[in-house]
Amino acid sequence: MHPIRLLVGVAAACLAAASTSPAASQAGAPPTISARSFTGGSAAVTVTGTVEFTQDVPLNAQASFGDGEKTWIQFGASGAETPNALLTYGDGEVGVSVGRGRFVATAGIMVGDTPQCSGSAEVTAALVSGHYSCPGIVSYDAKTGKMGKVNIDVRFTAKS
Repeated sequence: MHPIRLLVGVAAACLAAASTSPAASQAGAPPTISARSFTGGSAAVTVTGTVEFTQDVPLNAQASFGDGEKTWIQFGASGAETPNALLTYGDGEVGVSVGRGRFVATAGIMVGDTPQCSGSAEVTAALVSGHYSCPGIVSYDAKTGKMGKVNIDVRFTAKS
């Protein structure tokens, strides 16, 4: 699947989550996240494989929000030379994207497809938190022009 199409699908899935509903596993439906803004939090991002990095990344409150149907939770700045991550909820799907500089890898849990990630998120009125692991994700490093495979691990909290 094309990475951009996958990211859009994942973002849509991330936005669908609404109020208070813990998700036992994202193999089923992702949690519902109500409309909210985010004020703080962080993600522990680990990428191993053809590209490797481990970093705690602060929540980017200006780039994170939910409208009750779709939710974007951004850690760091997309496209920055420092590690960053984006979690998206909406349309019953979850998207997980990590990057550093010109490197990006995108994975997710999409309705009707074999999940690329395992994990879950829990949603309360004041917090969205969770953990996703995505093994063997095809990635592209624009700096080197090479394809590769990475394992993604994101453990996060986002306060609202």
